Amino acid sequence: MVAVRWFSQQKRCASCGGKPDRENPVLICPGCAAPSAIISTSVAWGALRKGTQHRACAACEQVTIVVEPEMACEDCEQLRPDINEQLRARYRRLGPGDPADAPCVGCGHTPQGPPPSPWIHHVFGCPHCGTEISIPEESFVRGQAMHIRCGRCAKHIEIPRTIWCPKCGQRIRKEGIDAHLREISRRS
Repeated sequence: MVAVRWFSQQKRCASCGGKPDRENPVLICPGCAAPSAIISTSVAWGALRKGTQHRACAACEQVTIVVEPEMACEDCEQLRPDINEQLRARYRRLGPGDPADAPCVGCGHTPQGPPPSPWIHHVFGCPHCGTEISIPEESFVRGQAMHIRCGRCAKHIEIPRTIWCPKCGQRIRKEGIDAHLREISRRS
């Protein structure tokens, strides 16, 4: 007996020809051909509701991924199946996008976006005991180091100024902070 998956019986989207359950495409940078970690569903949603979306490639750091509203399907709210061909064609025709509209590669900060909420807390792991430490955004002074004490092991922790985004310096970097703090605590 042959098992038939239900999604093989679903109809294709009338607008773009894609199946409703298809995997999201990996966006390929039209400038350097590196695969992108950008979540295609959020870009499609943004393009349909907010207009053209500008994203920088993490590999070449240029604003090469520019998704226009017509590159997303209004019916299934996903990027069209030929999105990478469309990105290459747009890049050949118009070149890179406007860096002023693109979020920072290092932290996601957008200059025209709203200011950070004072209610945001950054969570770090204590490099000595692993306890999660939550620090409110308002406690940080942009670009400055910070010294705190772990509430569990009572050891001193230096949060260096290098936790700030190396690209724009406006927000705390997205990744690698725990490893960075462990390395600094080993040295001291």
